[in-house]
Amino acid sequence: TEGPENPDVTEIKPRYVWIDAAANFPDYANNKENISTDMVKVKNAGFTDIIVDVRPTTGDVLFNTTAVDQVKRMDVWGSSGYVYYERTETWDYLQAFIDAARSQGLKVHASVNTFVGGYLCPYNLGSDGILFRDDSKKEWASVANLADGLTNTMDLLNDETDYGAKFLNPANDDVQNFVLQLLGDLAKYDLDGIILDRCRYDDYGLESDFSAVSKQKFEEYIGETVAHFPEDIMAPGTDEIPSDQPAYFKKWLEFRVKVIHDFIVKAREKVKSVNSEINFGVYVGAWYSSYYTSGVNWASPKYDTSAYYPKWATADYKNYGYADHLDYIFLGAYASVDK
Repeated sequence: TEGPENPDVTEIKPRYVWIDAAANFPDYANNKENISTDMVKVKNAGFTDIIVDVRPTTGDVLFNTTAVDQVKRMDVWGSSGYVYYERTETWDYLQAFIDAARSQGLKVHASVNTFVGGYLCPYNLGSDGILFRDDSKKEWASVANLADGLTNTMDLLNDETDYGAKFLNPANDDVQNFVLQLLGDLAKYDLDGIILDRCRYDDYGLESDFSAVSKQKFEEYIGETVAHFPEDIMAPGTDEIPSDQPAYFKKWLEFRVKVIHDFIVKAREKVKSVNSEINFGVYVGAWYSSYYTSGVNWASPKYDTSAYYPKWATADYKNYGYADHLDYIFLGAYASVDK
């Protein structure tokens, strides 16, 4: 018998491959053929979409922009040990993925590490990024509330203990404008989506950010002066919820998620102003119950966080849930291999 004139069409569930910049740098940085070959494999394996990391944790980029330098090298473990792998080619890395993916009918999304500005390698290998190249950008870096005092993270340069990404202060207007310029340039590409990774406070968690900029903005937000900073917010070295919370502790956590929420709104507007068809989303850790340490509320504003987590969430914390500003969200859900 003949089928219905207008049969129901079920949309294929998307299957994404995330292509990390650093992990794949030796394969792709100088070799378009490898990119093309692997896009065929991705398609044949049943995937529908690729996500191309175009701003690794150095903070430099793999797409065209005048805002910051191109990635010239990445640290890798190889047959000769822990070394830098150099990029000598000058062709457009992102465009090469777009061309190869489109030829296979794949959708293409780009991901960026958002509030990063440099990377310090271990084993005395070296460092890269705008924070290391430009001393005038030191004020952009996060300031940590350590046990021995407020410390700019660019003063923490022991490559045995302080290696890794150097974060920018999300509350700094100059930092935000810098990242928005990057996103505007990225949105000019033929992309299906843009995803913000590390759109958060840095890995010092609750100890970040205690810069003069953040203090000023917090005081403006609450309409009060913090007489004893940082003690009225958190005692030096506080990296978990204190049993005896200082006066502004929970209000400070609310302020931090507001900073990230408001930036997400700006970032979405920037992307959509260039191309309204591009999807906008984030990659976040799925551990919501402790993600306040990163200054992020990725829930819906309809979710009353304080009803479930009164120890750290104010009644207004929910107002800065940003899920309603996203077209999609990627959750990092990690577990040990035996779980």
